[in-house]
Amino acid sequence: MSDELTLECAHLARELAGLRATTGLSLAGLAARTTASKSSWQRYLGGTQIPPPELVTELCALAGEPPARLLALRELAELSRRHPQPRPAPPAPPASEEPSRKTGPATAEEPPAAGTPDTGRPHAPPPAAPASVPRPRRFLRRRKVALAGAGALATAAMVAGALLLGGAREEPEDIGVWPGCVGERCRGKQAQSQGCGLKGSGMRTVAEREYGRQTVVELRYSPTCRASWVRIRFGATGDRIEITGPDKESQSAEVADKFDAQNYLPTPMLAGGPEGMTACLVRADGGERHCFGQ
Repeated sequence: MSDELTLECAHLARELAGLRATTGLSLAGLAARTTASKSSWQRYLGGTQIPPPELVTELCALAGEPPARLLALRELAELSRRHPQPRPAPPAPPASEEPSRKTGPATAEEPPAAGTPDTGRPHAPPPAAPASVPRPRRFLRRRKVALAGAGALATAAMVAGALLLGGAREEPEDIGVWPGCVGERCRGKQAQSQGCGLKGSGMRTVAEREYGRQTVVELRYSPTCRASWVRIRFGATGDRIEITGPDKESQSAEVADKFDAQNYLPTPMLAGGPEGMTACLVRADGGERHCFGQ
């Protein structure tokens, strides 16, 4: 892998840094909320390394951004690293920069100036075309690889362009998400990072309750992942949400800071459908408990 930063990698790094700024998190805070370390995030945001798709999805979830556009940009950056395009050769200096043209009168090789009659001086014949040189097989193989890489890069560019033109904040209705987990394997994992919280997974809110002016608690389910979870929107610092299954197994999350309070905060998932699942909100001020089901 080349140490030189391609334009696609630089673009991806700028987008990732913009999402990190949206979250308001430091590198240490980002590491605490994702599966990557502080030093790894420093490399990803600097463009020296390309993050895995799962990590891009995690950052998008923290920033409240649909991941499709960033995943397409990530694919484009990956292809640019695998198939770097050769830089064009520098152009030859124009004839006006040659020493014979800078100083002294015009020579026999110089055509007559515009508007002056031709004096009949002989002109130098045009240079002969270089003889064709047979190219070795190794060169042809490299050329085929480069052309294949260019084709893949162009395809990814068209996909990324379509996503960019379609709007950064719009998620396709039928994206065909391949989930990161199904059923029991989703237990204790986050819905967004596993693709269970995306529209393409068939995810839906099966029940919700509003508390006070703006706090909303939702019970959510993904049929693709066959898992359920609870999330809170605009909670107060110290509020806790819980999801409890029919077998009394539970997962919970607590609004820890201003960032959690101003965004969606989900619990980890429980395996199974929403039938028999209970969502609860435990208020920070007094510990009042509010629960509901489907």
